[in-house]
Amino acid sequence: MKGFELSERFFREIGLPTIEQRLPRCIPRLAVGVGEGSQAHKNDDEVSRDHGWGPGFTVWFAKEDFNDYGEHLREVLGTLPNAYDGFRWRNPPARTCGVIEIGSYIESVVGFSEPPESLMDWLRIPESHLFELTPSRLYHDGPGIVSARFRAFSKYPDDVWKQRMGACLSWLWEWGRKHLFRAEARRDYVSASCYWARFAEYAMKVGFLMSQNHAPYHKWLWKEFRKLGAIADEVSPLLEEGFEKVNGRRELVDRIEMIYMEMLQKLGFSSEITVQVAAGRLAYPDNALLRYAQSVRGTIEDPEIKKLHLREELVYPATKAAWTWLR
Repeated sequence: MKGFELSERFFREIGLPTIEQRLPRCIPRLAVGVGEGSQAHKNDDEVSRDHGWGPGFTVWFAKEDFNDYGEHLREVLGTLPNAYDGFRWRNPPARTCGVIEIGSYIESVVGFSEPPESLMDWLRIPESHLFELTPSRLYHDGPGIVSARFRAFSKYPDDVWKQRMGACLSWLWEWGRKHLFRAEARRDYVSASCYWARFAEYAMKVGFLMSQNHAPYHKWLWKEFRKLGAIADEVSPLLEEGFEKVNGRRELVDRIEMIYMEMLQKLGFSSEITVQVAAGRLAYPDNALLRYAQSVRGTIEDPEIKKLHLREELVYPATKAAWTWLR
């Protein structure tokens, strides 16, 4: 049983009839779904049921509806059982069903209640928190307001996308072509394996950016990456092969870089735009991917973002703790 399915069944068979009986006027204003945890993006399994997993659901209201119904609905939902269909909470929370105002909820996840007006503020939000905010976590949204509030964070503004794409391409080059190749040449296979893991992380993060999706943090990065379709179909087997090797990953790096450089070409970017600049200050001849990273950043228009370093995918102070590499 997936937590998302358990939550929806619990709502429709237990929660909704109770609300219809005791507070029916709020039903057209409800948005209901899974609040947080691996079950929100349907990645839960028997291993991940140790916390935040059980029969329950979260209700979101727009602010005015929360003021009208929030406290009363909390009282109603407080009477619901914490066991259902043979499932129960391993560590029961104080409330098995939450009632939350949508603005405060969004702010608790990403640090802003509305999409930031400042592009620099977008770059203060760790991508993994944007991922947590935007999965299809709802199975009921009467007014459609909550769905729209979530969708507003689902896509980066163009210059923010370019900064993060440039940074991730640069880190991809750093861990693969720069450090991995040198470690293998020295026969330092422990370091080479560490660099391959970091290269693989950024290969996946670039794939998410290419797909206009937010990447999760490391726990779900691989599982979510394999849902991306065509990009994952090409890159995933190469990443898996790299983890099976102790040595000889250079060809895999070449092939993954080529996949992404061909995609960048189709998007209108070129490795030739910054060749002279790059060649003048880089000690590495194989820097085509790095030149693509510079090409992407070269089209940024926002003056503040233009001032950032190539490898800054996150700007501090960040709104939340982040799993990412900084310059």
